[in-house]
Amino acid sequence: MICFAPFVRIHRLATIGVSTWLLFGSLGSLRAVTAEEEFVGPFPSWRDARRDYHARGDGLADDTAALQRALDDLTKHQSSCVLYLPAGTYRLTETLKTVRRAHTDAQGVAIVGEHPGNTVLRWAGAHGATMLQWDAWYSKISRLTFDGAGRAGTALLYGPAFSTYNETSDLIFRDATNGLVFGGPQSAGQAENAVLRCQFLRCETGLQTVNWNSMDIWVWYGRFEACGRGVHNVMGNWHVWQSFFLRSRLADLSTLNLMAFSAVNNTSIGSRRFFDFSTGHTWGSPVSLTGNRVLDPTGDWAVVLDNAGPYLVVDNRFRLGATARGIRMTWGDQTLVGNLYSRTNSVEERGRFRRVVEKVVPANAIPDRAPLLPPTPPRKNRKVIEVPPGADDVAIQEAIDEAARLAGQRPVVHLPMGHYRIARTLRMPPGCDLQLVGDSAGESGTRLDWAGPAKGVVLCVEGPTHATLRDFYIHAGAGRALLAERCDQPRGRIFADQLNANGPIATGSTNATALRVNGLDQTDVLLRSLQGSGHGGRWVEVFGGVDAGRATNQVSIFTGATGSAAGQYDVRHGGRLVVRGVYHERSSDSLTGLCLRHRGVLSIDATRFSYATSTTSPTIAVDGFRGLFTLATCILLPVETKETCRFELRGDGSGASVLALNNQFWIEQKTTADDVWRNLAQPPAGGGLVGCNINTGNRIAAPKGFEFLANIGDHPDPAKSTVGAGPLKDRGVVEGPTLLRHLAPLRAARVWLPDTPVPTNTTDLRIHRVMASGGHGAVIEFRARSD
Repeated sequence: MICFAPFVRIHRLATIGVSTWLLFGSLGSLRAVTAEEEFVGPFPSWRDARRDYHARGDGLADDTAALQRALDDLTKHQSSCVLYLPAGTYRLTETLKTVRRAHTDAQGVAIVGEHPGNTVLRWAGAHGATMLQWDAWYSKISRLTFDGAGRAGTALLYGPAFSTYNETSDLIFRDATNGLVFGGPQSAGQAENAVLRCQFLRCETGLQTVNWNSMDIWVWYGRFEACGRGVHNVMGNWHVWQSFFLRSRLADLSTLNLMAFSAVNNTSIGSRRFFDFSTGHTWGSPVSLTGNRVLDPTGDWAVVLDNAGPYLVVDNRFRLGATARGIRMTWGDQTLVGNLYSRTNSVEERGRFRRVVEKVVPANAIPDRAPLLPPTPPRKNRKVIEVPPGADDVAIQEAIDEAARLAGQRPVVHLPMGHYRIARTLRMPPGCDLQLVGDSAGESGTRLDWAGPAKGVVLCVEGPTHATLRDFYIHAGAGRALLAERCDQPRGRIFADQLNANGPIATGSTNATALRVNGLDQTDVLLRSLQGSGHGGRWVEVFGGVDAGRATNQVSIFTGATGSAAGQYDVRHGGRLVVRGVYHERSSDSLTGLCLRHRGVLSIDATRFSYATSTTSPTIAVDGFRGLFTLATCILLPVETKETCRFELRGDGSGASVLALNNQFWIEQKTTADDVWRNLAQPPAGGGLVGCNINTGNRIAAPKGFEFLANIGDHPDPAKSTVGAGPLKDRGVVEGPTLLRHLAPLRAARVWLPDTPVPTNTTDLRIHRVMASGGHGAVIEFRARSD
C-alpha cells in the first residue's frame, strides 16, 4: 500500500549485525559476543603511569599531579606517544588537561588503560567540574572507567582546539552529569570520532555534541543505562549504530539542531522515547531510522519526527503498551517502509508521506531479548617481535618472516613510534596470521616512508591471509601504500575500522583512487568509520569480478567522512557498494560529487554533499550508466556558490534506474524540481525524484513559498517567515515496487563483526586505525588476483 496525504494543519509537540540474542532478564549481567579484536599491549615503548610518574592507583592517594605530569609529557610525545595506566583506582581532585600550542602537540597520542573493569579514574574534586579535558587529535583514549562519583559535571571533554580522526573506545562513564562531550560553543569543532563499545551509566546526558563542527561522531555498540538522555545533539551531528538503550528518562536519541543523522539497528527497552526530534525548526534535517527495535516505551510516542526532514523510516519494530504510540510524523517529508507495530493506530499521519508494506503484528512477534554487545577486547599473551625504532625495510621484513613461521599463534610484530624508511616492498606471505602493530597512525607516530621506485608498493599482503594491521601510517609518496591480493574465497572477509585512505593529489588520471575493491565476488568487505579523501581521483571504487552477476557478497561503508574527490564513488563491471552515514565535503575546486558511467549498483543514505556548483557541471552526474543508483536522506549544499546542486542524467538511459529519495536541497536562488532533476537521457532513465524538499533563508527562492509551514498550527503566518522549507514536486514514476527495488540494497546490507573463525585457506584480513597516502593508481587495493 502506498499512501499519500495532503498538507494538513497540525499542532507541534514539545538486527542485523548482532545476530545472537540473550533472553531479556537480568540486564545487569548481560553476556557478550566474542570479541571482534584483541588487545596486544602494553609495549616497552609505552610510558607507564605508575612506573614512570609514580601514580599510586590505590584509591586513597591524590594522583592528580602524577597524571598531569604524564599528560604534559604525552602532549610533547618526544620519546613515547602512548601512556599506559595499569589496573588501579586513580583519585582525581582537579581537572586533568592536555594543552596544545604547536601543530604536533598531542597529535597521534593515546591513553590506554589495562581494562575498564579494573582501571578507574575516580572524581574527588569540586561539584560540577570536568575530570579530563582531552585536547588531542589523531588520538585514542581507551580501556578506562570514568567514575564521576555523583559529583563530576563532565567526565571526558574534547577540546578546545580542533580535532579529527580520534577513537574513544571501551570506556565506562558512570555517575556524572555529562559522560562524553564533544566541544562547546566557544571551542573549535571535535569531528570524526569513533566511539566504540562504550558504556554510559546513570548520567544525565550520556554523550552530546556541542559545536557546529562537532560532526561525524560515530557511536557503535554503546550501552546507555538509566540516563536522562542517551545521545543528544546541541550542535553538530552523530550516527548511532548497534547500540542498546535501557530506561532513558527523557529520550534515547535527541537533538536541538539540524544536520544529517542515522540511527541503525539499535535496541531500546523501557525508555520514555526512543527518538525525539521535536526541535521546532522550520528548516529540515534528513534522517535515516532503520532496523531499530523499540520495546515498551513509557511516553506518549516512541518516535517524534519534527522539522521538514526528510525522514526515511524503514524496518523498525515497535512493541507498544496500552498508551504509547509508535511514530508521530512531521509536517514535512517522510517515507515509511516495512515497519512493524504491535497495535493499530500506531502512526499519526501528517505532512507528505509514503507508507509501503507496513504491518500490525502481535506483541509476541517482536523479540524481547536484549542485544549481545561485543566486549572490551581481551588481552592475549602473544609472542611479540620488537623492531628497533627507525629500522629499515630489511629489519622489518626479517621480523615479518619470523612471525610468518609462527602461523597459528597470531604473533605480533611491533613497530614503536618512529619513521621507517622502506626502499623495497614489505611482503606478508600467504597463510600467515601475524599482527603488524604500531604505536599510532598519526604522522608523527609509527610511519612507513616509501623510498623505493615511483609506482612501487609499500606493503603487500598475499592471500589468503589472517593478518591484522593496526596503528600505523603508510606514507607512500609517489607509490602505492597497501595491496592485498588473492583475497577472494568463500566466507572470506576484510574488516577495516577507521581506515584513512587518501588518493593521489595530481588530477587527470583515469586510474587514480584512494581505495579500490577489485574483482571480489565472494569476500565481504566492511569499512567502518572510513576516512580520507580521493583528491585527484575517486575515493572508493568497486569493480565486480567474473561472477559479479551471481555474487552475493557485500561491500559496505558504514559511517565515515571524506574531503574532495573527482567523483567520490564508482562502480564498474557489476560492482556493488552500499554507503551509509558518510559525510562528503568539498575541499578543492572539484564540482562533481558523483559521476557514474559504467555498470553496477550504488546505494547511499544519511549523508551530505557540500560542493561548489556550476551551471555547466552537475553535482550528481549519471551518463550512460547501467544499473541501480539510490541517493536518500542527503543534504545537497552549495559551497561559496549560488547555483543549486542538481542531478543530471545523460546518455543511454535504457539500463539505468536512479532514485533521489527524501533529499534536502539548500537553495540560494529560485529553484524548482526541474532545476534539480534533469533526466536528459535517451531513452529517459527510470526512477525519479521523490519526497525531496528545499531549505532556504530566501523566501522568494522557494518554488511554492514555505508551504510546509502552513501545516504548523501555532506557527506565525508562513508568508511572513524569513526562513523555512518547502516541497519539491516529485518527478518520474516511482511506484511501490520501484521504491522497494531501490531500497533493497540498503535493507539487505549486513552489519557484521569478524568474531567467528574461518578456515585458514580463507581470507580474514583485519585493519584497525591505519592511515595511507600515495601518489599512483589505487593507493589501497583489495583484489582477487595477483599481477
